[in-house]
Amino acid sequence: MAATALTNMQPGKAMASAGPAGARLSLTAPQKAALIVAALGPEAAGPVIEQIGDKHLRAFTRAYAHMQTVPREALKAVVEEFVSELVTEDSDFRGGLDETREFLSQFKTSDEITRLMDDIDIAGGESIWMKLERTDDDKLANYLATQRPQIIAVVLSKLNTEKASNVLNQIDSDIASKVILCLSKPLDVNPQALAILMETIEREFLAPMRKTKKTRNPGEMIGAMMNNVITEKRETLLEVITNAAPEILKDVRKSMLTFPDIPTRVPANAIPMAIKEVELEDFLLAVKFGRQNAPSSVEFIFSNISQRMVAQYEEQLEELKMTSVKDAEIAQANFMTVIRKLAKSGEITLVEETSPEDDENADASEAKTGDEAAA
Repeated sequence: MAATALTNMQPGKAMASAGPAGARLSLTAPQKAALIVAALGPEAAGPVIEQIGDKHLRAFTRAYAHMQTVPREALKAVVEEFVSELVTEDSDFRGGLDETREFLSQFKTSDEITRLMDDIDIAGGESIWMKLERTDDDKLANYLATQRPQIIAVVLSKLNTEKASNVLNQIDSDIASKVILCLSKPLDVNPQALAILMETIEREFLAPMRKTKKTRNPGEMIGAMMNNVITEKRETLLEVITNAAPEILKDVRKSMLTFPDIPTRVPANAIPMAIKEVELEDFLLAVKFGRQNAPSSVEFIFSNISQRMVAQYEEQLEELKMTSVKDAEIAQANFMTVIRKLAKSGEITLVEETSPEDDENADASEAKTGDEAAA
């Protein structure tokens, strides 16, 4: 449904927030589609892109690569048009706090969203303390270290014990000792003082952290989307980018991680970990098809597990009937999703992608070093 709504979007005017009163920003249909795809994010956009024909993909890939700053009001108008397109298809909508926050992020600043969301009177509404539990331990500890021990004690008492323990471990021993003494006694904090403390934490710690978050690079965004696109379509889109937006091609390729990339990008220790996490059916199908589209990847996988396991998988592969290419590519994508999750959690470290330009520079550097040594 979403794919149909994207391709049905019509060119036209979107209200702009900047400029003279009544000024309007003219957006093409591909530009509108590009904005919606960007708003969805790579994980959600992948399945949608799969349903869109190459003609439309070429058009809004080019539009997205060259997209300039779009006023919030114009973006809001595009989203409203997209939503109305979905409504006409009698589709269901998914609500919730996370979905609300993501939607509001298209038109409101982080501070405005925080104020709006904190005022929502529903079960599960996020408090300051829930937000703190999602923050980095070191950063929270550094902030609290500037506060009085009594304040630190109040904050830690509001967090879950594991989070509080991790933060306390990062605080200087002398201060930590005073905090423990405060926690050893009943903490009697009146509601008014607690409200002031929460406002202070929001203003001094949480709000600045949100403002320092970097805007996602278009190349990284498109590259992440490519991971969930079938090979034929991915190659078509890469060709479009090469011709229409070569300046982002390097970032796109660096953000891509597909099954054929395993020997050059994935460390050996990741293979047993990934096999353990992925569904056996997906793994076997990925390997069976891999012998056609990425034999070096299959060789790398089997060289990093026990020969006993290899023999067991070989027997299962002989019995496995090959399904469609699309199903096989989905299985390979599922295997790579596990690899990316391991990298994101810090359990493995991927090898950096190198471009032809990087290799040429490295060769030139080695040659220069050799000449200098000879001289």
